[in-house]
Amino acid sequence: MLTGGAGEPRQVSPPLGRKRWTHVLPIAFIMYTVAHFDRANIAVALPGIVQEFSLSPLEAGMVGSAFGCGYFLSQLLSGWLVLRFGTRNLIGWAQILWGLGAIALGFAQDYHQIIVLRFALGLFQGPVFAATLAFLAQWFRTEERAQAFAFWNLSSPVGAFLAGPLTGLVLAHYDWHVMMIAEGLPAWIWAIIWWWRVPSSLAEAPWLPNDERAQIAEALDCEQRHLGTSKSAPWWSVAGSPIVLCTLIGFALINLLITGFTFWLPTILRSVEGMSVTTAGVLSGLPFAASMAGILIIARRSDRHRQERRWHAALPTLFTGLAMIASAFVPVGFFHWQIAIFMVVGFTMKMFLPLIFAHLTEVLPREQSVPAIALTSSVGNLLGGVAGPMLIGGLAEATSGFVWPLCALGIAGLAAGGTFSLVRHR
Repeated sequence: MLTGGAGEPRQVSPPLGRKRWTHVLPIAFIMYTVAHFDRANIAVALPGIVQEFSLSPLEAGMVGSAFGCGYFLSQLLSGWLVLRFGTRNLIGWAQILWGLGAIALGFAQDYHQIIVLRFALGLFQGPVFAATLAFLAQWFRTEERAQAFAFWNLSSPVGAFLAGPLTGLVLAHYDWHVMMIAEGLPAWIWAIIWWWRVPSSLAEAPWLPNDERAQIAEALDCEQRHLGTSKSAPWWSVAGSPIVLCTLIGFALINLLITGFTFWLPTILRSVEGMSVTTAGVLSGLPFAASMAGILIIARRSDRHRQERRWHAALPTLFTGLAMIASAFVPVGFFHWQIAIFMVVGFTMKMFLPLIFAHLTEVLPREQSVPAIALTSSVGNLLGGVAGPMLIGGLAEATSGFVWPLCALGIAGLAAGGTFSLVRHR
């Protein structure tokens, strides 16, 4: 629970349904790794796109923000889409559509086509986040859910980490058009695997022993009975919940930091004299490698301390904001120190991710938790995902550097940590 104290370490329940961790999670993990790869590779290609179309920093920021606009529109409806069409089908068709959008980007011939296609890519990827969280919540019990969410959420930094060096490697031999086409194809391949290997429900998993299936199903049903039901309330009623509002605001603020940092990091690195596109790609992936360790460590610790979510999310987020501000004031001659600070930022900046959404599924019944996740992630991504790239681009253009843009991101991180600290159990 998201309570005021850290709590005492609890007794971990014996393993149950171990095959869920090897059959369900890896497929969801790779699916979202591909999704994040297809949204993050634009950052490494950005210097080439800017050069080809002679874009200003603000116009370059719009390339990133266009994705956030499309993402918001479909993600806002993802709660209804999940309840209407089911998680398995929604995620499968989303992979087909976003693969089409990613490949089409390779055929873009001007700036406006890139904006439209990035918008479409965001539109097609929008429902996947809430749908996958709802999907995993149907397979994993409360006491193990944060770790399940954490493992799946590793796909985000893994996708960003791989996008740097792999995209840099492709760009060392081909232009960004070829790169977009080649890197869009895996979404179609994995959609086939998704429909082939993912059961529609717990009851249809042939690899799960009957006794374990019954115990897991009973635990999940008991959880929903304890939370009650809200079928009589419209899905948008969650917008008035203080828990949802605080989570949404905090997510929007930290997402502003994450999106702005992810989108502009390769460009910041390329501003160093003599930095090649391949080296910048590799270095830009390092903070996201650190994020993987951070997510796993915080989720395991949170689950072991009676599912305490509040301070496990708030404190690392506050530290992320401080580290980001510190990175802005590293002297030019100490560039390696800035890389080290960026690694620290990467380690803590996504620790909150599995915790805040696990918390929503733990304190709200499914009819409310799915729309709450959709609302939080959609509005949070709109405010953070759209504002982040544009804020950095606009400030960089106005100040002719990245000192004040990095400070602005740090302030957003501090505000996000403060907001998470206000979230209480219902």
